[in-house]
Amino acid sequence: MTNRKSFEHIIEWYHEVASIQIMEKVIFLLIGHKSDLKSDCKVSTEEAEGLAASLGIGFIETSAKSNTNVDLAFETLTNTIYEALKNKEIDLQEGWDGVKVIHKRTCNPQKKRRKPQEKCHC
Repeated sequence: MTNRKSFEHIIEWYHEVASIQIMEKVIFLLIGHKSDLKSDCKVSTEEAEGLAASLGIGFIETSAKSNTNVDLAFETLTNTIYEALKNKEIDLQEGWDGVKVIHKRTCNPQKKRRKPQEKCHC
């Protein structure tokens, strides 16, 4: 969301990937990262949503810094791949290891973290 030049290359990158004849269907998800930097925003949410819609793909704004929608982006992409596999839109290829389902681990916020060890004075 903070890099206009990258945004302007999305259509080119999309067509480059879509034209590769490796698989019949390619799953795309446009992710607008750094959504926490509203003051540095160079691409509006509406503009990114419009581009995603014109390409027929989803769009999610994320921020790793504020941990906003990061899990949602991965879950959305994973669920889309899973549905495509289930609906036979993607065929499993011999030697392809597939999509792995890993159960979420939850962080225990009450667990105390160790303090960093003091520097060695050797």
